[in-house]
Amino acid sequence: MKKWIMIIIGSLLLIVLIAVIWELVYLKTTTKQEVYILPQNFKGIVLIAYDQKDGIDDIIEDGKLIYKIPPNGVLKLKRKEATTLSQTWYYFEDTQGKRTELYNCFAPCDEMKNNPDKVFAYGKSNGGFENEGEQINMTTFLVGTSHDTDSLNKADEKFNPIELLKR
Repeated sequence: MKKWIMIIIGSLLLIVLIAVIWELVYLKTTTKQEVYILPQNFKGIVLIAYDQKDGIDDIIEDGKLIYKIPPNGVLKLKRKEATTLSQTWYYFEDTQGKRTELYNCFAPCDEMKNNPDKVFAYGKSNGGFENEGEQINMTTFLVGTSHDTDSLNKADEKFNPIELLKR
């Protein structure tokens, strides 16, 4: 009887070990590393539009996807859609190419409230937008201080990415 219990426990442990290893391998191979580079002192809405005929190809440096955001905050890519699993970094870049890390949080967070003058990237979302039969697949996020959250959130509510892409 003890022999069967040991076999069952050993089998269960083996199954759990295989599942854990598979999950780690899966996450390692599917997680993309992404770097968002914004112009120095940028504040506002960032729009990354996918599947754009006049978009650019992905830029990959050291195995990381690089998103170099133009001064107007709109980046058009040829790629069909956003990555699903990612590890991200955000930077400001000055005219000499020097990068300064930009902090991020998912939504206006306590850290923003505790550092009201520090600029954060926040509210990142992937999704789609449709207006009068036109559709766009996109990633958006906001960049600003806690003082900017109300005005940025209001601008985001009125935000029409399709109209923005036509400019």
